[in-house]
Amino acid sequence: MEIRLEDFIYPQITKDELYPPNIVDQWLMGYEGFKNKGNIHAYAHFVKRNANIIMKAELSGNIIGVCSRCLEDTVIPINTDMTIIFLPQSQQRKPSNGEEIELQSDELDVEYYKGNVIDVDYLIRESLILAIPYSPLCSETCKGLCPHCGNNLNKDSCSCSKEQDIFNRIKINIF
Repeated sequence: MEIRLEDFIYPQITKDELYPPNIVDQWLMGYEGFKNKGNIHAYAHFVKRNANIIMKAELSGNIIGVCSRCLEDTVIPINTDMTIIFLPQSQQRKPSNGEEIELQSDELDVEYYKGNVIDVDYLIRESLILAIPYSPLCSETCKGLCPHCGNNLNKDSCSCSKEQDIFNRIKINIF
């Protein structure tokens, strides 16, 4: 999704874009166990004030990941939003003589643009990646895997004896 400054005949623009599965797979490359589950929908509203542009965007869709308890594929809903302020690159603070610049809290949602075109695909990708839960679950009641035999406890009852489980816990605590 890109915005051209000359598109701002009026101070507001709305863009609606579907990112197809092949693009989503490219975004998720390097994040093992995650893949697309159809299109990712991005809806963005841009407001221009002088040279500054404010973007409010919503991202929705589904991806497939691995449940952190039972290791089965699960659908992960993606519903997130973001607000970014675009400023001309000329307004960016520049360090002098190797000096480090510490970002202030009000600069965390600021991006700088150069020229007449702003491409926001990298921000949509980043928002998607940040919306993925750290430990996805297929359900809140997922029972996971048996620590002894590896059976998926959501599908089968465990064939391990409860006495063996108690013995192993005692053995671990004693030694």
